[in-house]
Amino acid sequence: MRHEALQKNIYTQRINWAMDYIEQNICEELSLTQIADAACFSPYHFHRIFRAMTGETVNQFTSRLRVEKAARRLKQNPAISITDAALDMGFASPSTFARSFQARFGMSASQWRRDASASVEAIDGETVVLERPVSGLVADKAEVCKLEPRTVAYVRRTGNFQERPEIFGEAFGALMAWAGPCGLMHGAEMMCLFHDDPQVTDVELMRFSSCLTLRGPADVEGEVGKMVVGGGRYACGHFVITHDQSQAAWEYMYGDWLPMSGYEPENMPCFQLYPSMTGETGPHEVVICIPVRPLS
Repeated sequence: MRHEALQKNIYTQRINWAMDYIEQNICEELSLTQIADAACFSPYHFHRIFRAMTGETVNQFTSRLRVEKAARRLKQNPAISITDAALDMGFASPSTFARSFQARFGMSASQWRRDASASVEAIDGETVVLERPVSGLVADKAEVCKLEPRTVAYVRRTGNFQERPEIFGEAFGALMAWAGPCGLMHGAEMMCLFHDDPQVTDVELMRFSSCLTLRGPADVEGEVGKMVVGGGRYACGHFVITHDQSQAAWEYMYGDWLPMSGYEPENMPCFQLYPSMTGETGPHEVVICIPVRPLS
């Protein structure tokens, strides 16, 4: 049984490589051969393995990721045109994007944008963001910072982690079980990288990666992978919260702080840092990090 589990973990790791490659190159034209090579699988068998392990074909996953990232950008940036949002995400034409968007969300991109703008009203010909308490929670400190790239080891999971926080515990537990014997825990920074937007992606398809920063070389194995989390400009909100308050903290950053900041989210995954993770269930320090760029 242990041997079978190890073999399955190798497959999981390679599927994660494929997903990472797709996400990192989502704006480019991608071929099955390229993605299979990134996952170290034969192209002939890869599409069957990917579908069996994820429940989606490679094309379905790639198309869904593209349309969801475009939808997220339309929601967060009222200034961008629908055509630009489509082409920036690698769609060949606006008509292809329109069909994909309608199939995914059951509405047009224009309707999606109107619904997302429901909290904005026009006053005397000017667009004014309605001042309203979105979350009921305020950050201890929120600012835009420049973060350096981080090389991390990670264990990835998929599922509704908002309603089933035990998924977090399982992922971090697997990561620590690997890192502890390797002597990598001391001084390491823990973080959780969120690949999808819970307001856009179906909750059972949401992916997250429990991560541990690596200070030097480390050989990963099985379901433990290694990647670089991009650096750059981030909106960083500092909170001391329980798990139940996590959603309210994110709502504060997106609904209260960002609209007044002069910045908009960059199309990259956001993450939470845990400066002093103890494993206890009480309030703990969390830094929400959202990649941003000046509002255009």
